[in-house]
Parts: sequence; C-alpha cells; structure tokens
Amino acid sequence: MAHVAEVMVRFGDKLICPKDPTYSTVSPKVAKWSPFFDGCIGAIDGTHIEIVTDKESKEDMINRKGFPSFNVLAIVDHAMRFTFVGSGMSGACHDMYVLRECQTRPRFPKPPTGMYYAADSGYQLAPGYLTPYKNTRYHLNQFVEVGPSTWEEKYNHDHASIRNVVERTFGVAKNRWQILDGVPNYKRETQSSIIVACCALHNYLVERKAAKKPEEQGRPVNRAFVEWLAEMPVQEMRDWIKTGVAFIDPK
Repeated sequence: MAHVAEVMVRFGDKLICPKDPTYSTVSPKVAKWSPFFDGCIGAIDGTHIEIVTDKESKEDMINRKGFPSFNVLAIVDHAMRFTFVGSGMSGACHDMYVLRECQTRPRFPKPPTGMYYAADSGYQLAPGYLTPYKNTRYHLNQFVEVGPSTWEEKYNHDHASIRNVVERTFGVAKNRWQILDGVPNYKRETQSSIIVACCALHNYLVERKAAKKPEEQGRPVNRAFVEWLAEMPVQEMRDWIKTGVAFIDPK
C-alpha cells in the first residue's frame, strides 16, 4: 500500500495543480456575478479526515470533535478539481496554522495579484483570500434593498454559494473512496500519501468526464477591473465587491 500511494502522489503532482496557471478565463460558475467575482480563481477550506493511529500518537492527532484526524487543506477550482492538497497536519491544528505551513511548500498555488480564493471566516481576510463579513447572516429568503447591512448579507450569501464547491468536492471524493472514512494505521507519511492519491484519482475522473462532455468555455477575465481592485486595501476591495453584487440577481 505504501508503494502504491507514493506512486500515486507522483502521479498527483501532474494532476493536482491549476488547469490554467494564468487564470485567463472566468468560470461560467461565477460569470453571473461578473465582473465582481472575476478575480475568484477557486475556493479554499480544510476538512478533517479520520485516521487510525497507535495509542502513543493518538493524543497528538485528536481534533476538537474528539477523534484522531489530519486537518487537510484543499484548494478547489470551480470545476470541482483539486488544485492543491495539503495533507499530514494534525487534526489539533487550527486552519490558519495549516494554511501558513502549506504556503511554504513549493507547489502551493499563490493567487496572482488581484485574484483570490473564496475562504470561510476561519481564515483571515488578506490579499489573495476573500472572506465573508463576520457577525452577518449568510442566507436570505428574499433580498430587499434597505442599506449596507443588507448588502453584506447578500454578499455573504453569494460568497457562500461560490465557496461551497470545496465542501461538495470533498463530499464526492469521500463517497468515492471509502478509505477516507478512516485511513488505516500505516506510517503517517503513508496515510498522508493515501489521501493525496485519492484526490489525484478524483481529478483524473473529473478530467475524463470533461473530455467526454466539454463544459462551456469561460470568457476572458476583466483584467482592468481586477487590477483596479488590486490597488485597494483588501477590506476596501471587499466592500466594492459587496456593493456590486448587492444589485445582481444571480438566478
């Protein structure tokens, strides 16, 4: 199993990466909010994948829910492809700690200037990472223009609609590969390799399906708008996006 997993990790180096490193087009999945989310190149989040471990290691790996796991960070594009998988960090680690460690890895796909990943409130608002407004609702039964506070609700709702591609992708991968329900008690490096290998196989199947039934091609990114936003402090940039999407009905 260890040898197979290691081979698959090398295979994964070719599959788990951005399809278009220049991010030249806007995915049809976010084009309905154009141009305000043109800079969104995917979503980032972590998930806990349970592992089986010996008694000596178990305590160090236990997460806040009480079971041993890896806190696995993933970046996913709008086509539900993994573009980065950071596996091997203890379930006791906070999401931001995992992100900072992953950012030091050579294969981590740093967002180009003006572009960003949609991230949840467990991450910090920063260049390259667009988060929701805290202490604000995410879901609206009906949007009524009443002022900036409602604009934040609308932004959070749309932002969550974009961001949940990570959760959906993890869900598909876990349903497809039952070993992710509890990775057997191998060496920690092997357990981590198994997770990466499953994500690589997921990408292979996604690309195979896409080859049989090509998706709609995205239009070019509005570079002028993205570059204009990039000149702003990140909080001001988010406010501009919030104001813009407040008046878009994405249905």
